[in-house]
Amino acid sequence: MIKIERIKIRTFSIVEKGMISHENIGEGRLIPALVLDVEGNQDIIDLFKAHDSINAGDVVMNWTQDFFKREDLIFKMTFSKPMNIEFGIRINIEQNYIFIDGIIQSKGLYLRAGKMGEKVSQVTEDTILVEVPDMNMKAIWNEMIQKKVAKSYRSNGYSKSEARINAKQHIQSLREIWKIRRK
Repeated sequence: MIKIERIKIRTFSIVEKGMISHENIGEGRLIPALVLDVEGNQDIIDLFKAHDSINAGDVVMNWTQDFFKREDLIFKMTFSKPMNIEFGIRINIEQNYIFIDGIIQSKGLYLRAGKMGEKVSQVTEDTILVEVPDMNMKAIWNEMIQKKVAKSYRSNGYSKSEARINAKQHIQSLREIWKIRRK
Protein backbone atom coordinates (compact mmCIF):
# COMPACT_ATOMS: atom_id res chain seq x y z
CA MET A 1 0.00 0.00 0.00
CA ILE A 2 1.29 3.45 -0.92
CA LYS A 3 1.38 5.95 1.88
CA ILE A 4 1.14 9.61 0.90
CA GLU A 5 2.81 11.90 3.35
CA ARG A 6 1.19 15.30 3.69
CA ILE A 7 3.50 18.08 4.66
CA LYS A 8 2.94 21.75 5.15
CA ILE A 9 5.71 23.94 3.90
CA ARG A 10 5.88 27.66 3.57
CA THR A 11 6.24 28.48 -0.12
CA PHE A 12 7.15 31.65 -1.93
CA SER A 13 6.32 32.62 -5.48
CA ILE A 14 8.72 34.08 -7.99
CA VAL A 15 8.15 37.81 -8.48
CA GLU A 16 10.96 38.38 -11.01
CA LYS A 17 13.45 36.21 -12.86
CA GLY A 18 16.59 36.57 -14.94
CA MET A 19 20.05 35.13 -15.45
CA ILE A 20 23.45 35.98 -14.00
CA SER A 21 26.88 35.09 -15.29
CA HIS A 22 30.13 35.63 -13.45
CA GLU A 23 33.48 34.48 -14.75
CA ASN A 24 34.50 33.02 -11.36
CA ILE A 25 31.24 31.19 -10.61
CA GLY A 26 29.89 28.10 -12.35
CA GLU A 27 32.65 28.14 -14.96
CA GLY A 28 31.20 31.39 -16.29
CA ARG A 29 27.92 29.87 -17.42
CA LEU A 30 24.54 31.55 -17.11
CA ILE A 31 22.74 30.69 -13.89
CA PRO A 32 19.03 31.35 -13.35
CA ALA A 33 18.22 34.04 -10.81
CA LEU A 34 14.89 34.26 -9.04
CA VAL A 35 13.62 37.16 -6.95
CA LEU A 36 11.33 36.12 -4.10
CA ASP A 37 9.09 38.47 -2.17
CA VAL A 38 9.78 37.43 1.41
CA GLU A 39 8.42 40.58 3.02
CA GLY A 40 6.96 39.90 6.43
CA ASN A 41 9.06 36.74 6.90
CA GLN A 42 11.86 38.03 9.10
CA ASP A 43 13.52 34.62 9.48
CA ILE A 44 13.89 34.31 5.69
CA ILE A 45 15.15 37.91 5.44
CA ASP A 46 17.71 37.08 8.15
CA LEU A 47 18.78 33.98 6.21
CA PHE A 48 19.47 36.08 3.10
CA LYS A 49 21.37 38.66 5.16
CA ALA A 50 23.41 35.93 6.90
CA HIS A 51 24.45 34.52 3.52
CA ASP A 52 25.82 37.94 2.53
CA SER A 53 28.42 37.64 5.28
CA ILE A 54 29.47 33.98 4.93
CA ASN A 55 31.01 32.01 2.09
CA ALA A 56 28.94 28.86 2.40
CA GLY A 57 25.98 27.32 4.11
CA ASP A 58 24.41 23.89 4.29
CA VAL A 59 21.18 23.11 2.51
CA VAL A 60 19.32 19.93 1.58
CA MET A 61 16.90 20.31 -1.29
CA ASN A 62 14.47 18.35 -3.39
CA TRP A 63 11.91 18.81 -6.13
CA THR A 64 8.31 17.85 -5.58
CA GLN A 65 5.10 18.28 -7.50
CA ASP A 66 2.13 19.81 -5.75
CA PHE A 67 -0.43 17.02 -5.35
CA PHE A 68 -3.36 19.41 -5.79
CA LYS A 69 -1.81 21.82 -8.30
CA ARG A 70 -0.04 19.48 -10.71
CA GLU A 71 1.05 22.43 -12.87
CA ASP A 72 3.40 23.57 -10.07
CA LEU A 73 6.73 22.21 -8.95
CA ILE A 74 8.02 23.08 -5.50
CA PHE A 75 11.74 23.42 -4.98
CA LYS A 76 12.03 22.65 -1.27
CA MET A 77 15.12 23.77 0.65
CA THR A 78 16.05 22.92 4.21
CA PHE A 79 18.89 25.10 5.47
CA SER A 80 20.93 23.98 8.48
CA LYS A 81 23.66 26.60 8.20
CA PRO A 82 23.83 29.51 8.90
CA MET A 83 20.28 29.03 10.24
CA ASN A 84 17.71 26.23 10.51
CA ILE A 85 14.98 27.21 8.06
CA GLU A 86 12.80 25.33 5.60
CA PHE A 87 10.81 26.79 2.74
CA GLY A 88 9.90 26.10 -0.84
CA ILE A 89 9.70 28.01 -4.08
CA ARG A 90 6.48 27.43 -5.99
CA ILE A 91 7.29 27.35 -9.71
CA ASN A 92 4.56 27.16 -12.32
CA ILE A 93 5.75 24.75 -15.02
CA GLU A 94 3.85 26.45 -17.88
CA GLN A 95 5.20 29.93 -17.12
CA ASN A 96 8.70 28.98 -15.96
CA TYR A 97 9.78 25.80 -17.71
CA ILE A 98 12.78 27.63 -19.19
CA PHE A 99 14.01 28.53 -15.71
CA ILE A 100 13.33 25.08 -14.28
CA ASP A 101 15.37 23.65 -17.14
CA GLY A 102 18.06 26.26 -16.50
CA ILE A 103 18.33 25.29 -12.82
CA ILE A 104 18.70 21.63 -13.76
CA GLN A 105 21.12 22.23 -16.66
CA SER A 106 23.34 24.82 -14.94
CA LYS A 107 23.19 22.97 -11.59
CA GLY A 108 22.76 26.26 -9.82
CA LEU A 109 20.39 28.98 -8.78
CA TYR A 110 20.68 32.51 -7.46
CA LEU A 111 17.99 33.48 -4.98
CA ARG A 112 17.39 37.13 -4.25
CA ALA A 113 15.05 38.76 -1.76
CA GLY A 114 13.12 41.60 -3.34
CA LYS A 115 9.73 42.90 -4.31
CA MET A 116 7.47 42.70 -7.34
CA GLY A 117 8.92 44.87 -10.09
CA GLU A 118 12.52 44.74 -8.85
CA LYS A 119 14.64 43.31 -11.63
CA VAL A 120 17.35 40.77 -10.87
CA SER A 121 19.96 43.41 -11.74
CA GLN A 122 18.46 45.87 -9.24
CA VAL A 123 18.77 43.55 -6.26
CA THR A 124 22.42 43.67 -5.23
CA GLU A 125 22.18 42.49 -1.62
CA ASP A 126 20.47 39.58 0.03
CA THR A 127 21.53 36.97 -2.51
CA ILE A 128 22.09 33.26 -2.03
CA LEU A 129 23.89 31.14 -4.62
CA VAL A 130 22.62 27.55 -4.37
CA GLU A 131 24.48 24.64 -5.95
CA VAL A 132 21.78 22.26 -7.19
CA PRO A 133 22.82 18.61 -7.59
CA ASP A 134 20.98 16.31 -9.99
CA MET A 135 18.86 14.60 -7.28
CA ASN A 136 17.61 12.17 -9.96
CA MET A 137 15.49 14.96 -11.38
CA LYS A 138 17.11 15.24 -14.82
CA ALA A 139 15.45 12.14 -16.31
CA ILE A 140 12.08 13.00 -14.79
CA TRP A 141 12.34 16.60 -15.98
CA ASN A 142 13.38 15.58 -19.51
CA GLU A 143 10.14 13.63 -19.81
CA MET A 144 8.08 16.46 -18.28
CA ILE A 145 9.53 19.19 -20.51
CA GLN A 146 9.17 17.05 -23.64
CA LYS A 147 5.47 16.49 -22.88
CA LYS A 148 4.91 20.15 -22.00
CA VAL A 149 6.53 21.53 -25.16
CA ALA A 150 4.96 18.87 -27.42
CA LYS A 151 1.53 19.70 -25.95
CA SER A 152 2.12 23.35 -26.81
CA TYR A 153 2.94 22.43 -30.41
CA ARG A 154 -0.12 20.18 -30.58
CA SER A 155 -2.34 23.06 -29.42
CA ASN A 156 -0.92 25.09 -32.32
CA GLY A 157 -2.11 22.53 -34.86
CA TYR A 158 0.91 20.27 -35.31
CA SER A 159 0.41 16.52 -35.67
CA LYS A 160 1.55 14.30 -32.83
CA SER A 161 4.77 13.27 -34.63
CA GLU A 162 5.51 16.84 -35.79
CA ALA A 163 4.94 18.12 -32.25
CA ARG A 164 7.34 15.52 -30.84
CA ILE A 165 10.06 16.41 -33.37
CA ASN A 166 9.59 20.17 -32.95
CA ALA A 167 9.59 19.83 -29.16
CA LYS A 168 12.90 17.98 -29.24
CA GLN A 169 14.45 20.68 -31.47
CA HIS A 170 12.95 23.44 -29.31
CA ILE A 171 14.46 21.95 -26.14
CA GLN A 172 17.86 21.47 -27.80
CA SER A 173 17.85 25.14 -28.88
CA LEU A 174 16.76 26.24 -25.45
CA ARG A 175 19.60 24.34 -23.80
CA GLU A 176 22.18 26.12 -25.96
CA ILE A 177 21.55 29.19 -23.76
CA TRP A 178 22.73 27.31 -20.68
CA LYS A 179 25.97 26.30 -22.43
CA ILE A 180 27.10 29.90 -23.03
CA ARG A 181 30.22 30.65 -21.00
CA ARG A 182 31.67 33.96 -19.93
CA LYS A 183 35.43 34.22 -20.29
